[in-house]
Amino acid sequence: MKLPDNNGCFRMRPYLFTFYILLLSFSLFAQDDRPVRLRYESYSIGLGTDNVYDSYLSPLKYKGLNVGLLCEKMKMLDGKDGNFSFQRQYFVDLSQTQNRTETASNLTLFAEGDYAVFYRFNLNEKFQLFAGPQAGILIGGIYNNRNQNNPMSVKMNLNLGLSGIAAYKLMLKSQPVRFRYQANLPAVGVLFAPQFGQSYYFLSDNENTFFASSFHNHLTFKNILSVELPLNRITIRATYVNSFYQTKINNLLTQCYSNTFYVGISKNFYTVKAGKKDNKNHSTIFK
Repeated sequence: MKLPDNNGCFRMRPYLFTFYILLLSFSLFAQDDRPVRLRYESYSIGLGTDNVYDSYLSPLKYKGLNVGLLCEKMKMLDGKDGNFSFQRQYFVDLSQTQNRTETASNLTLFAEGDYAVFYRFNLNEKFQLFAGPQAGILIGGIYNNRNQNNPMSVKMNLNLGLSGIAAYKLMLKSQPVRFRYQANLPAVGVLFAPQFGQSYYFLSDNENTFFASSFHNHLTFKNILSVELPLNRITIRATYVNSFYQTKINNLLTQCYSNTFYVGISKNFYTVKAGKKDNKNHSTIFK
């Protein structure tokens, strides 16, 4: 231990000070040399078909067209192996459907957000698997232009479930074409449902309208298949979404089944801080 000098300050030997400066410089250099983890984002618009049945509104099935918006954001989480990621998916689906005789129509609007944490399995240079838990929220409603007393059926639910992704990269003339399939399957949650014959105008605090949900009264899933094609400086993404939503509670049955094709763009990026140069060493979520 070094004794303090006459001014009460500890003395540091010159070679120790030089060693400390070199160690700090090496640490900063090694940190800057680490791969930069790029974030993934995709934005798409879609068109497809929708089948709607809600026994609260009508005993008939309704069919028609739908338009949709799809936004996906994904980033790697801090960790030793760098294989954990966080995904956000947002779906907006608007459809107008008619009954078989075209005497009435439904206007359906669903907004949904899914949040998942994945662990990545890099099987080889081309094939990856992702798996993890997922939480979701859905808010929307179905409006029937023929009903007068009860023209609308409101849909709200929170859920927890599982999600998985299979990603494959195919090289065509030195250009990577990426295929991806994702399945979302909620398992348990809470949903809103009125009583049979209950009007939304007379909802009271004494009547229970929120119920625990699982496969016995709430079955929903999504199949998402996409392909990404690089084109100059942008990447075109084509996506097919098969969505099924069903609730069966209080003797009321709701079924919404849609097939939607999306076209949009995707990109990998990160934010460069002021005064900091790009080290060109990047790491992407999908190979």
